[in-house]
Amino acid sequence: MAWEPSMVLLAPEDLVVEGLAELIGRAGFSETGREYKKRGKARLAVVIGERNDPFYGRETLAVALLRGKPKKDWLESVLSKYGRAVLIALDDLDYELEGIAVFGPEWLSETFNRYSIAPPKTLLEKLLPEGEKPEELKEFVLDGPLLESVSPQKLIEEAKKVVSYRFGIRPEALKLEGLTLTLKPVYVVPWVRENGSGKAFYDGENLVLNVEGELKGKAMKALLEDVATVLATEIEVENDVDPVKPVVEEAARRGWLDLRATSPRKAYVPKKAQVTFSAGSKPVEVLFDFAIGRVSAKAEPLSGEELVELAKNHVRAELGEEPVTVEIVTKRRFSLIRGRTSRYLFEIEVNSYSGDVRRFQSALTEDAILNAVLSRYGDGQVIGVERHSGAVVVDILSGGKVLAVHLDQRTGEIISTRDLGSPKEVLKSIAGWALEVVRDIELKSCKVAGHALVRAEFEGSGIRARLEYDGETGKVLESSLEVGANLAAELAVRKYGDYRAIFTEESENGFIITLEGERDIVKVFVSLSGEVRETDRFLKKKRVEEIVLAKILEVEPNPSIECLRLSDHWEVEFTGSKAFGRLKVHRTTGEILEFEHQYIESAITKAFTQFVREKYGDTIEVEWIVHNIEEGYAGVKGVGKKGIYFGKYNTLTGELVDHDLVRGSGISSKFRLAQVESKYAVK
Repeated sequence: MAWEPSMVLLAPEDLVVEGLAELIGRAGFSETGREYKKRGKARLAVVIGERNDPFYGRETLAVALLRGKPKKDWLESVLSKYGRAVLIALDDLDYELEGIAVFGPEWLSETFNRYSIAPPKTLLEKLLPEGEKPEELKEFVLDGPLLESVSPQKLIEEAKKVVSYRFGIRPEALKLEGLTLTLKPVYVVPWVRENGSGKAFYDGENLVLNVEGELKGKAMKALLEDVATVLATEIEVENDVDPVKPVVEEAARRGWLDLRATSPRKAYVPKKAQVTFSAGSKPVEVLFDFAIGRVSAKAEPLSGEELVELAKNHVRAELGEEPVTVEIVTKRRFSLIRGRTSRYLFEIEVNSYSGDVRRFQSALTEDAILNAVLSRYGDGQVIGVERHSGAVVVDILSGGKVLAVHLDQRTGEIISTRDLGSPKEVLKSIAGWALEVVRDIELKSCKVAGHALVRAEFEGSGIRARLEYDGETGKVLESSLEVGANLAAELAVRKYGDYRAIFTEESENGFIITLEGERDIVKVFVSLSGEVRETDRFLKKKRVEEIVLAKILEVEPNPSIECLRLSDHWEVEFTGSKAFGRLKVHRTTGEILEFEHQYIESAITKAFTQFVREKYGDTIEVEWIVHNIEEGYAGVKGVGKKGIYFGKYNTLTGELVDHDLVRGSGISSKFRLAQVESKYAVK
């Protein structure tokens, strides 16, 4: 009979909770505990389970049964501590619970039916017409009343609970093989005396000479009822005894010599019950000892060979492949068995006593997964494999692109493929020059994190590049470039097309490259990331010489460059037959910033001699020249036939700025000569 919502509402709480425990067991969880809480009129029962999945780790699930309508805050606070929780509310709630799936009796009845969890027999007794009984039981008629009732249905149901608890066998997996009732005869012996009467009760060991209270009621039942019927597969009755003798002996000890026993009546009480089930190929026995109120159970576990064979048969049926290896990992109430076929890894959990399969999980081996992917993407290079619940994600590099391929881990069928972009195209977007300059750049390493973030490393002649980008959006999250000395020089020449690299020097975080052009020298800094930045530029020495010689020739026909050095600007010193001096030339433009020169003594002598000849028609002999280089003036004295001549020259321009002639040899002439001579003797 199938579950119905009304049956869920009618069933006692403990029966539904047992069903929930069975339900989480079917889902592969091992029950770890139960908790019961009460708030006002509301009652909450929680079944907690855990499973340790070899592929996905430890999982916890709590399934709760709620009767009543407690406050929302209390309910949320209780359920939130379990993490993942499912609530079955038998009374409609007028609010929603955040993060918690809430269902009703309709859902629970459908779920019980879907997982073949049958309603307990004790519940069906309330719903089935009276007189229905398990087919295995027979009706036995006793020759006396049964003083304590025995319900075979309740015994069987209770026995299934015991077996389920002790050995983990599902109740519906148990088939009833036998119910043996052991009955003990008891006796009621009426007696009379001169001054009264009574009833004695004897159970073969203990005697009550005059019954009272509850025992009196049992005695009356034994006297008033004739027979009883019980349901079982077998009845065992202990041997009868003579009940009158112990009554008479006890009366004699008390001095009741006038006591006379009348017709005794026999009745029965249940002493023991043994319920036998078959679970797979093994029997399971549950023994109820009513005398001491104890229940015990006994079952023989399957051998390792039997468990392995069960696992192999299940794998053949599920996967259609022959197991290659099979290993029992743990063996307790449930045995965990793992192994592999040619294409699959599998894990199976079976009951160690019944062989009932509790959970079966399979997944393609990594080789099978890779074969499935590479059969679709023949040029693919696998860079990562990760298993998820129900699926496997394989990250591959194919056709220059990174692909995240989702496959069904059971069949190997490709579910979906996500394009995570081309690492080389991403590199091109941030450093396209690298691909243009370095022709042999190659992808050396590629990894994918979370099937979304791509990390790639490139290497080429003189360059290494690293980058990380979001495969969904193409956004670059991190990047770094490292160039070598040769590539740094090549990048510099690439920027300064008519120049050639003549010197490379390592620097902190980069390189200093010296470039030579036709006209000037350029120094640039090339960072490790390939950035080119000019740091200095100056004219070549040869070009500076051309510029300064053109300028010097304006004052000196035969110049000689004595010194040419570069400081902030080019500094030049020269000499010649007429003049000497210095120039400052702009380091990059060649502009003459400064030009200083002075005429030398021989040029002044020649110029003054010519002046005297042209102006006075006289020839002279230069007696002395006094040159003040700092002031830029020179005084000259010459002796001629007509007198003594004096001149003052601006040595910077060669201009005669003053001159005098002293004639005669008298006293006055000598006096004037002294005055004039002191004037031209420049200090």
